[in-house]
Amino acid sequence: MDEIIAWLWMLDFWHWWAIGIALISLEAFVVSTFLLWPGISALVMGFIVLVAPDMDWKFQVGLFALLAVLTSIAWQKWQKKNPPTSDHPNLNVRGASFVGRRVTLAEPLANGRGRIEIGDGWWTVSSLNGANIDAGVDVEVVDAKGGTLTVKPVA
Repeated sequence: MDEIIAWLWMLDFWHWWAIGIALISLEAFVVSTFLLWPGISALVMGFIVLVAPDMDWKFQVGLFALLAVLTSIAWQKWQKKNPPTSDHPNLNVRGASFVGRRVTLAEPLANGRGRIEIGDGWWTVSSLNGANIDAGVDVEVVDAKGGTLTVKPVA
């Protein structure tokens, strides 16, 4: 225990840089940004201790903890205000990718419901206004909710 206390009394800027680099390196193996912000906080602490080398180790550890918490909270708030965007928002929403596509009904829609073949699969469809639509009519997909596509006849 005395060795740990003695090490803490000698806590220098390069210790913080080593801790920061270690945490950021470990982040490569973690799926989230859990270790990134404490790692960056440790690097910042290294610069602070470089400027103020006589800082007490208790204050250093406390300031590091405060920086780690504040940077993590700031990151979470920033992420909520700036959600990630995609140039392909419907990539994993297959039904939504069919909106705007025109197809010919192979089967009639009875009571405004039926199914159509798009690509290699059959999809449940409903007509936009619940009307019956005969087979052979061209329709356009106007909406997708879950596994059901909404279609309207093409005029």
